[in-house]
Amino acid sequence: NTLVWKCLGYRFNEETNEWTPDEVFPKWKERFPEPPDMIGMQRVYSREVDQASLRSNQALVRSIPAGNKQSLKKALKPLGWTGYQYKGLTPNKTRRAQCANWLIFYREELFGYTVEELRERRRLRQEAEAAAEKKLLEEGGEKEWKPPVKEVF
Repeated sequence: NTLVWKCLGYRFNEETNEWTPDEVFPKWKERFPEPPDMIGMQRVYSREVDQASLRSNQALVRSIPAGNKQSLKKALKPLGWTGYQYKGLTPNKTRRAQCANWLIFYREELFGYTVEELRERRRLRQEAEAAAEKKLLEEGGEKEWKPPVKEVF
């Protein structure tokens, strides 16, 4: 939880002993002014207890572009990781893996950039995609379907 919070921009104030959303991505800060439990630290999976953790983790996963969804597998496979066994998965392990995947995405795509720089990169990427799509349609090809992605910045 703590590492994801730091990467999202939450900062720990040692004087007040609280987490503050000082540098949190704007859209994330609007939805989660307090750092949410991403992995379900209570390990109680009843709807009443687990709902907030589930929703925050889902929001984190939705913020990862489709091209980065398998980053955990790509990063660990060269190290000999063969994947998870279905029988061994729990909500806690699944959420930990999803947080690890988001951290890899953060390291590769977001780390070291300001929100303005990230917005400019997104604009340039969208323009390039639109130009490529226009060229494809002019040549008689079909538009490729892409799943929607919610950006965190």
